[in-house]
Amino acid sequence: MNNDAVVALVKAGLGEGLIIDKINSMACGYDVSTDKLIALKQSGVSEAILSSLVRRCATVNQQRGVIGDDVSNDPKVKHSPGIYVVQGEGSASKLKVLRPSRSSGVRSTGNGSIMFPLKQKMVLTGSSSGAVVPADSPQFYFYFNILDSNVSDFGLENSLAAQSPDEFSLVTLIEKNGGRELQVGKASFYGGSVVSVRNGIDPKYTIPFNVEDVSPGIFKVTVGHILSAGQYAFVFKGGNGAARIYDFSVSEVASSTAAKSGQNVATH
Repeated sequence: MNNDAVVALVKAGLGEGLIIDKINSMACGYDVSTDKLIALKQSGVSEAILSSLVRRCATVNQQRGVIGDDVSNDPKVKHSPGIYVVQGEGSASKLKVLRPSRSSGVRSTGNGSIMFPLKQKMVLTGSSSGAVVPADSPQFYFYFNILDSNVSDFGLENSLAAQSPDEFSLVTLIEKNGGRELQVGKASFYGGSVVSVRNGIDPKYTIPFNVEDVSPGIFKVTVGHILSAGQYAFVFKGGNGAARIYDFSVSEVASSTAAKSGQNVATH
């Protein structure tokens, strides 16, 4: 069902009630922008049917966690659950969604000794993220569907839902052997005994960030200092150990611009 199908039903002489029932039984495939509503009206579609189209799309969007225009660049408008980065400045700024990446596996290095501890490293394929962030101090918006009983699982199966950006870690990814790595475990042994064990992300690769509660389900996230050019990611580890990785790159142009301005560029 789309706009053309609605016009066809009207021209076929079907009654308003039947057409409205049909609209309410189908997913929202209609374009209810101002120009398209005018075109439908000019094609003979009644106001009652037009109202049903608008209400149907609004209901479906609310169920999806989308209020307003899902492609809106206004960060205060609710978008589909996910992480978005602000690109550009002022009225020209746009929101770009960060798509999650999957780890290609975990690589182990070292022999477990004190000098060469056993390290576990999560590996992402490719030396660079396809999401390039052209900003020295990028701004992000996290959108959660507060109506969902799982509170925005962000689409990865078999993992617990995150409820705020504070459950994520912002990390630096180390470029190595054509891929990107993140240390997620470390263990040392001596004489057959365990000396030290640490699971989780190494703190020296994490970056602090600030969280601002904009409205229910919407959070603004900013980094407190300038990021140097390199590879980064927001990482959430669910209760089953599965990781959601939202990787991005900070470009050389952004870093050079910051350096020329006399600002301190963070190193990791």
